[in-house]
Formats: sequence, C-alpha cells, structure tokens
Amino acid sequence: MYCRKCGAENADHAKFCGKCGAELVQIPQESTQEEKSAEKKVEENLQKDFEAEETENFQEIEQERKQEAEQQETKRRKNFRIAAAVGISAVLIAGVTTGVYFGMKDKQEKTFQTKIAMADKYLEDMEYEKAEELYLESIKIDPKERKSYDKLAEIYTAQGKEKKAEAILKKAKENGAVAKGQEVPKKEAQSNEKPAAEPVPDEKPSPNSSSQEENKEEEENKGEHTQDQDKIDDTKAVSLETYVDKVLVPKYGKCTAGTYESKYVKKDGEKKIVQPERLEKQKGVLASKLKDFDGDGEKELLVLMLKTGEEDKAKKDEKHNHVYLQMYEKKEKSIKLAAEYLALRNVMGNAETERQGIFLKESGGKIYICGSTANQYSLTARSHEYGMFAVNYDGTFREYASTKGLLTGEEHEKEITDISAKLEKIGLNATAKRMRGYSELWFEFDESGVEILAELTTTEQNGTEELSEFYETYDSSVLKPVQRKVTLKFDKKEIEAAAKRTEERLKKEQKKDEAYQKILDEYQEALLMGASEVQKDPEGYPNINPLLVFLTETDKGKTEIIYTMYDIDESGEKELLVGSRSNGGDERVVGVYCFDGVDAKNMFEDQTLAERSLLQIYENGTMYIYGSGGASYGNASFYRMDGEHTVIQTEQYTFDMEGHPEQPYYNDKEALSKEAFQKKLDSMGKTVSGLKWKTLSERITGEADPEAAKKAEEAKKKEEAKKAEEKKAQEEKAKKDEATKKKAEEAKKKEAETENAGQSQEGIKTPENPIQQEEEQTPVYSDSEIQKKLEEYYAKGTEDAKGEEMTVLEQESTKSEYLVKVTTKVPGNETAEQVLYEVTVNKITGETVQKRVLTDGKTVTFLLWEN
Repeated sequence: MYCRKCGAENADHAKFCGKCGAELVQIPQESTQEEKSAEKKVEENLQKDFEAEETENFQEIEQERKQEAEQQETKRRKNFRIAAAVGISAVLIAGVTTGVYFGMKDKQEKTFQTKIAMADKYLEDMEYEKAEELYLESIKIDPKERKSYDKLAEIYTAQGKEKKAEAILKKAKENGAVAKGQEVPKKEAQSNEKPAAEPVPDEKPSPNSSSQEENKEEEENKGEHTQDQDKIDDTKAVSLETYVDKVLVPKYGKCTAGTYESKYVKKDGEKKIVQPERLEKQKGVLASKLKDFDGDGEKELLVLMLKTGEEDKAKKDEKHNHVYLQMYEKKEKSIKLAAEYLALRNVMGNAETERQGIFLKESGGKIYICGSTANQYSLTARSHEYGMFAVNYDGTFREYASTKGLLTGEEHEKEITDISAKLEKIGLNATAKRMRGYSELWFEFDESGVEILAELTTTEQNGTEELSEFYETYDSSVLKPVQRKVTLKFDKKEIEAAAKRTEERLKKEQKKDEAYQKILDEYQEALLMGASEVQKDPEGYPNINPLLVFLTETDKGKTEIIYTMYDIDESGEKELLVGSRSNGGDERVVGVYCFDGVDAKNMFEDQTLAERSLLQIYENGTMYIYGSGGASYGNASFYRMDGEHTVIQTEQYTFDMEGHPEQPYYNDKEALSKEAFQKKLDSMGKTVSGLKWKTLSERITGEADPEAAKKAEEAKKKEEAKKAEEKKAQEEKAKKDEATKKKAEEAKKKEAETENAGQSQEGIKTPENPIQQEEEQTPVYSDSEIQKKLEEYYAKGTEDAKGEEMTVLEQESTKSEYLVKVTTKVPGNETAEQVLYEVTVNKITGETVQKRVLTDGKTVTFLLWEN
C-alpha cells in the first residue's frame, strides 16, 4: 500500500509508513473480495446469455443479471464512503496507480488482439466451437468492441441458431459496442440517455440486420434469383465464412466422417461377377477451405462437392460418384461460383479396394490443389484405374499435371515420366520416386508439407475361408461387406500417424525388394553352377524350380532365365515371376513368388509347376496350370490369390482322353468335351501379355550376393576345367577312331587288291576304285526325303502323344546329319505347344536317334526306313 502523506510504497500488512512514520489506513479487503465476487457472477451470467437457445431463457437470465448488477452497485457505494474517509490517501494512491492502470490496459489490448486473431483463424478453418470460445473471451476483455459480437452472430447463424444470434447482437447494443475507430465522443455520449446508434461493422453487414436499407436490398435480391435450383448464384448478403453451412449444406447435403459398409451384389446380367454396391448415402459438401488461392489479397472459398449417381458418358447404363472442386468468390454483395473442376472419378463405387484423396501443397508462392484415385477390382473381374491431378487457381482451374481422367492397364510410361518430373519441382518427391519405381499413378497423401482436405478409402474384408466358399458357389452372401472410410479432419496427431505409416510402408517395400533379390541371386548362382551341380544339392537351392534347372542343362545353353514384376491380384503389391525363354521364343513362367511381410514365398511349393506343366495368367487374376501325364492324361487346375500370400484352388479337372473320349475333362460336379473346356478358357478373357521381362544378365553389377558370386566363379572355373577334360578326351577318341578307320581302310584296300588280282586272272571285271569307294560315303537320303519320312513316322503316334497332336519342325542340316524338333500341343490349350523330342537322322545310314526333352530325357534309336 501507499502512504497518504509521502506516497511511499509499503508492505500490505504495515501500520506505519517506513519513510515518514505516518499512520497507514487500509481499505477493507472484504469489500474488494465482494466486488470481485460480484463481477465474477456477472461474467458467469453473461456467458449464460451467450449460450441461451431461446428468447425466454435469455430474458430470464437477463433479469438475474440486472439484480446482480444492483447488488454490485450497492457494495460499490459502500466502498466509496469508506474511501472518502481517507480522501487524501485515495488521491495519492490514484496518482501512483495511474501508470499501473495504463500498463494493464496495454496488456489487455494485446491479449484482446491475440484472441481475436486466433478466433479469426479458427473461423477461417470453420472450427466454430473454438472460434466461439475465443470471441466470448475477447468480449470479457473489451465489451465495447463490436467485432466479436458480429463474428459470434455469424457463427450462430451458420449453425442455425438464429435466436442466439439475435441475443448476442442485442447484448452488443446494450453494451454500446462499436467498431474500432467509430467510438462515440464522450460529450455526445453524456448528452444522450440511450446508447449511440449501432454502426455497421468494418468486415460486413450483420446477417441479421433489420435496417430499411438492408430490407430493401433483400427485396431486390429476391427478384434476381434464378429458377434453376442446381445453379449456385446466391445473392444474399452472406459471407464466405458462412456460405457453406447457410447455403450449400441445406441445398446439397453434407458428408460425414466415419466408416460405412457396402455388401456384394451380382452385376446385372452376370452370374459369376459380383461387386460392392455403390455408396449413395454420403453426398454433398465433402470439405471446404477458405484461403487466398489466386494471390490477389482476397480469400476464396474452395469446396469439395461429392455428386452421386452421375451417368457415365461412355456407358449410359452405368452410374458413378464423382468429386468436384468448386471455387466461390464474393462479387460485390453476392457469392458466385467462379469455377468448377471434375477432380475424382468413380468414388466409393464398385471396386474392392480404393484410395482417393485431395490435399493442398504450397510451393514457389503458389497453392497447388492435388488429388488422385486408385481403384482396384480383384474378386471376379481383374482391372485397375489410376487418375491424378494437380491444379492452380487464377480465376479458373488450370492443370499443372494431370492424367486427363482415369487410366487402365500397364501402358502409361509417358505419363509417369512427365508427371513425376513436374511433381519433383514442387517438392512431392516421395510420390515421384514411387511412381517411377512401381508404375502407379497415385499420390502419397502422407508426404510432409501437405494439408489434407479429405481422404476416402475402401478395403476388402474377406479371407481364405470366405473366398474359398465363394469360388465354389459364386454366392455373394458368403462375402463380408467392404468397409469404406471417410476422413475429413486431420489434426497434428493424425498427420504424424500418417507420416509414420508411410515410413513403415516404405521400409516394407525395401524389405520386399531385398527378399526378391535373394531369389534372383539363387537363380543366378544356379545358372552359373550348371544344372548337374544344382541337382546334386537340392536343399542348397530351396527356391529353384526343377524345370528351369533341367531346361538349362538339356537346351545346350540356349535357355535364358528371365524375370519380371506383376501384380496378379491387383492388391497393390507386385509378385515376382521367374521364367525361361529358349532361342528367343515365347516366355514360360516356372515360378511365382510373393512377399509375406517377412520373406519371399514360393506360391507353388508343392511342385505344382513341374517338368510337364504349363502356367497361364489371365488378366482377371486367374492362374491356370495344366500338368501333363502323357498325350492322353493330365490335370487342369484354376487358382486365385486369397490376399493372405497364398493361393486357393478354385476348380480342378482330370483330363483322361482314353477313359472318357467324349468328355475328357471332368470333376465331381461336371464333365466337359474338349470344345466346352476350351470355351471355359476363352471365358476367362485375355491372358497377360506385354510383360517387360529381363534376363539375369541384365541385372546391375554387384546386385547379387557376394558369397553367391564367389561360389559361382568357383563353379565356373570347375566347369571350364571339366569341359577342357571332356574336349581332350574327345580329341583323343577322335585320334583313336581315325587311326582305327585308317587301319580298316588299309586292310580293306589290301583285301580289294588281292581280290582284284584274282579276278583279273579269271577275266572278271575290276572292282570299284578308291574314288568310287569315297562316293559311297556321300548322303543316300536328301533333306526333303528325311523330312517327309519323319512326318509319316510321327503321324502314326508314339507312346507319348498322338500323331495329330505332333508337328515335325525343320531345324538344322549338316553334310551327314539332319536335326529336327518334334512339338506337341498342350492338352487343354489348343494354341500352346511344347517341344517333345529332339531327333537326329544319319543321312547315309538312315539311323535315327530320338531324345525325349520332357521329364527323363529318354533316348530311342531306330532305322527310319524300316519303320
């Protein structure tokens, strides 16, 4: 407290001044506490006023407030009388505390401005509850400032709380609240008993103003409204902040964040094609953002509008859901739809899995509105759709990068190259990197530095049990509905969680790549080691398919080991396909591997892909394998992936041409003729083609495991040494054969000379000379004769195949030998062929050697002209 005599400051409990010794007089604390209590009570009642929903409640609360105010005034008068008793002291205290008062005023002003700024930001983001709380707090600090009241009125109007809006404006009038710079002069205020007339706020007129001018304006606007209810041209004096809730939501509806289900139904006219029902109960405003998108200093309103059941322009019988970008601007006294852009196509439709979203990215002083669609159909019809866009706004939406709609199939390399380069320029590096690595056109919504506005996902819920039962009956009722998730609010925790998910996914992809490289390392080592070495140690090569090992040995080094990546089931994760290609011919898949989250896994571990089997992958996700047991017997099986890193056998047929010649394909449910089975294959659609195969030799140097490379190098040296020994042995054998042949020729010549000498004496003709003997070694049979004879021979059929299924192909002819390959058709697929025999015919003797390429390599020798 301060001394009334000298003005010195003393401790609150002191009785005499420490400087001059005068007695100190204290103002009773009880009154001060009562005053504070009364003020607190008034503030609580003010808060109740703001929360009142009906006029009746407001009036009742107002009455209580007046009573409390009267009690407060009574106590203030009592305090005043006490203070008058110590008038001199009060004067001194007033003089000293003047500086303190103005210091507190400055602090209050800063606090007020801070709260207003924060509230404005929340209002811009349409977070009304947070904005309301801060505007109420600002009124407590300065009840004479009009802006807070007007902003609250806007919020209440947008929420449909008209009575509450009227109450807060009434409170502003009673408190004499005016906008900054429009305060009523003190003298004028004293000369009037009532508060000054309420001025018009700086920002915009109150939506509930009842002035004659505004009423006149409303009447004029009513006459200007269009009759087209679908056209947005609202001419009411509303603000961009309230336009969504006041105009758009009542007219079009509003989407709600949450999880929804869609059950499976059969596609019209199709017995075996089912798909999730299109979601229709969510429509209207999906999200919105108030921001200066075109950089002109004025804010625009971006609205994401979901329109359902729009007719497909290409397919009139189909309907889809689409998301549009709509940009609204305030033009004079009305809100206009300035531009519209079709952003996301086929949203929450018939795909089993979907991922769609829209976000903002600021770069180089511009705001980019970005979004993408990734739809995958995998259950009964296999396909996918990708679409992405990035646009700016400058009065209209301008495309920075776009796929120009939805793309299907694998052929979009040019789009990937062009779009990824553009995205890198604006800092979307994670998306650009993944696009180039996996050939997929969709955004990483979890990239750092982006503001997500909305994200829509659809996820399939079926496991092995449900899928197995479904593929037996094609009854859609056994399937679990897909789950659709609508996400609209993204706080800091959600963004951090999304970034963490992205990091984990990228780590998983890296681990998957490493697992696939391990498989390729094993094949590469096997190729260098040689088939014979690999066959001696099968446990050392657990992921090698025996067929590929066998072909590398029997095809005399002409077989290439090839590989590629392909997403069989459209799950978003590609599988590793390993195959073989002989003499530059067609590719043959001999191994399918998937990643189970830990390691690469052979999907056909039970040797389903054996020596005499053929795998075909169809575009609808079906894998067909025919295992041959000979020309007239085999097994035909159909498989699908189950989403859990394994395959399900959906159908299986036994092929028995001898036992069931009319209907050779049969199981426990049906029997089919060859023609009917071929139609079944044709109904699967097209087989996968155009895959970009690579050979192991094309792999980057140093990519293989160092230990494997070392072993391969040692094996290569061993193989070279072995070949050198074999070559030496062959040369020695050739020398011995030449020596033996020479001795035989000399003996024959000597014998002939002796015989000729005897015949000359008897007057008989002289035998053939050496030149005639040499001519006897020239070919007896021509190539055309041998070809014709072989065709006649194999037309009769063999133990392995029937004659009409085999074809003799002309391959190579030397001076003494004619070499051919005999192919046979693959049962169950009339368009596919495989090599059955390698045949060598001696042109001089007609001796024929037949080597069976498939299975055991059995060799048969016979004289062609005796068969």
